Amino acid sequence: KATVSVLYWEEDKVMASKENEPPTVNVTWEDQKKICNFGRMHKRELELKEEVAALKQRLDHISDAETEIYIADDIKFTLGESFVTMSTDEVDTLLTQTKEATEQQLETLTGEVEAIAEAMKALKADLYAKFGNAIYLETDGQDQ
Repeated sequence: KATVSVLYWEEDKVMASKENEPPTVNVTWEDQKKICNFGRMHKRELELKEEVAALKQRLDHISDAETEIYIADDIKFTLGESFVTMSTDEVDTLLTQTKEATEQQLETLTGEVEAIAEAMKALKADLYAKFGNAIYLETDGQDQ
């Protein structure tokens, strides 16, 4: 168990503050595990939000491509690093399949972000109930 006390300088000596000392809060092993778990969940949430943003951008690109295939006469579809000449119907089918798969991934990741946010909310309430202002778990403003 760890204890926290406030120190201040007085006449070149470090002395413990008796008057202004905040209430001592013991940090148990369980509390430490909750704090670490919150940190891991926050990191995972940020990673998932980046993936969600990338998938949304990919959906935008697919929508743009769906619009453009009807304008072009000669369609070259990219497979890896190669260009393959395909008919409009074939490209439309491939784009539709890709869009459906991407939307499914997006739905899955969005659900996972929501589940993590709920778990973090519960942990945050539990930790703030015990530590009050002695702990800072706010993640707003840190997100990019």
